[in-house]
Amino acid sequence: MRNSLYICILMVFLAACQKQKAQLKRIDGTWKVELVRVLDGEGFTFYDSVPVGEVVISSDLKKMDGRIDLDYSYFGLSQVQDSFVVSHANFDINESGDHLLVKRSTDTIDIRILLSSKKNLEFEYYDNKQYRLRRFALRKL
Repeated sequence: MRNSLYICILMVFLAACQKQKAQLKRIDGTWKVELVRVLDGEGFTFYDSVPVGEVVISSDLKKMDGRIDLDYSYFGLSQVQDSFVVSHANFDINESGDHLLVKRSTDTIDIRILLSSKKNLEFEYYDNKQYRLRRFALRKL
């Protein structure tokens, strides 16, 4: 009875590790941003269809580096210029492979991976300082 319990625990652990490895393999590389969506704290959604920048993810080193600059119109009244910056930030991945905990020099952000394939990556995170949910759609270079 005890041996079968150990075997079950070992199988669950190995399955979780396989999910992490597969996800890390899919997100590894250089990604160019194609679209940014910003949802503010009041529920309004803004898009930047011509953002600039790229993010490099190294799954071997578990590091993320890059910058994405975005610009969107806030109700036609003003232009908001913002950016997403990660500079040699370390990250950890959860067991199911759908969240990255990115440790930047100023804070730590929880990035949720929404889509990952060989050519496309989509992720989002909540910016606690500005009360905005930011979603990024990227294409692999």
